[in-house]
Amino acid sequence: MEIEKERCQFCGRQAKHFLFAAFVCDSEDCIEKARIERGGPGGHMKKKMKGEIIFEEIDKK
Repeated sequence: MEIEKERCQFCGRQAKHFLFAAFVCDSEDCIEKARIERGGPGGHMKKKMKGEIIFEEIDKK
């Protein structure tokens, strides 16, 4: 995975990290948005334990 070729999913700047299943820049705000969107550390596993949907369908065209 070449992170440098990706853009931050929240602001559009060049991505520097892949955190919480999202490409993000160095901005603390963008990192926090990625954390919240994912549900925090282990958020996807918490949903799985509760029997909730882990991945939601996004805009089918």
